[in-house]
Amino acid sequence: MLDREKVGKAISEQRKIKGMTQKQLADLLHVSYQAVSRWEQGISLPSVDIIYDIAQILETTVDFLLNGLSDERKIISYMDTGLDVKRLHMIKDRLNSFVTKNDMLLHTRATDPIFFKMYTSIMDEPIYVFANHVPGSKERFAMENGYDKEICIDLVSNAANNLIRFGVKPFILQANIVCGNNDGSQILLMGEAFKEACKNNNILFAGFEVSAQAVNYSTNEYKIGASVIGIVDRKKMITGNRIKEDDIIIGLLTEGISSLSYPFIKVIIDKRPDILYAKIDGHNIFMDELIKPNACYVNVINELNEHNFIHGIFNIGKSLFSRRCYNTMPAGLGASISVSAIPIPALFQYIYDLNMMDKECFLEDFSLGIGMMIVVSEEQCEKVIKIIEKYYKCYVIGKIKKDDECPDAKVWMEGKVKW
Repeated sequence: MLDREKVGKAISEQRKIKGMTQKQLADLLHVSYQAVSRWEQGISLPSVDIIYDIAQILETTVDFLLNGLSDERKIISYMDTGLDVKRLHMIKDRLNSFVTKNDMLLHTRATDPIFFKMYTSIMDEPIYVFANHVPGSKERFAMENGYDKEICIDLVSNAANNLIRFGVKPFILQANIVCGNNDGSQILLMGEAFKEACKNNNILFAGFEVSAQAVNYSTNEYKIGASVIGIVDRKKMITGNRIKEDDIIIGLLTEGISSLSYPFIKVIIDKRPDILYAKIDGHNIFMDELIKPNACYVNVINELNEHNFIHGIFNIGKSLFSRRCYNTMPAGLGASISVSAIPIPALFQYIYDLNMMDKECFLEDFSLGIGMMIVVSEEQCEKVIKIIEKYYKCYVIGKIKKDDECPDAKVWMEGKVKW
């Protein structure tokens, strides 16, 4: 039988070593401070579940709490590693309040599985999709220059766009971070950014899981990621099988630069660090423009897909002319892109004018401000543009054609860039 006085003394002594009051421990355990007082006086015992929580918060073992103190015991705590566990638990409690309140999101809490339900009775054949995403090279630039909010929004956009390009509606997103012993304000700012980005795109936010590893990451270092779950009726999936000759290609604008282009940006900045704070158009700062989040196209694609307007979608990586963007193109067809139809944004014009790469190299590594391309029929083009323009600027930038000389070509350029 457990000795209540011995257990109570162990809890009391370990709590004092951690510099915590009874009320602080009670708040972290979600019990009354009177309950903690009764445990420490040996009047009652905490439940088995709570014993495990006490051990975690006080950075000790269940065995120590149940078997009492030892004069020869030597302790190494998380605090010795540079990690303030008490503060981390308080941050996690705050982050939990950011979770979307929705009856479809049944349960989500740090380290727990996500429990949710979907209403799929109106779908003939529901298809479920799961994907993981990380920011890539753009993350390092954001972290080193304090653009923590922007990189979180960018991550949500990229994760959502990767699903919506197949007509899959992003349903739930959970973000995660591995970091040093960050101050709470940075983590909470990032959590807020994820929450707002999900809200703006009608995605349920399932929380921001924090893994603090002070021994592996310095104070402001982090790695973030996101897991997203989506759903689509099979008949609404966008597979590219409807793409046909003479279809129109519409380019949707984005302010951001793809993470795939950031290695080239780093080379440019390493050679010309003076340009970071340069004004690219007499007003906007180069560094601020570089880190702007990419557009998220969930709402516009959902609306277009409801009308059955979309024949295909090409999600742009670093370049309009990367063959990997066109992997859903039917055999024998290709995208003829008219670069003269694309007004070059000031940011891309500035990068090109630095004269560090020739035209061909530049077009291979940068997207000219186009974030996604939609393929529609010529007859429905005007209707589609009217819908898109409610959300984003767009341009007719090409056409689906056959190339009898190069039947395996997926994309080629027509016209000249308007530098």
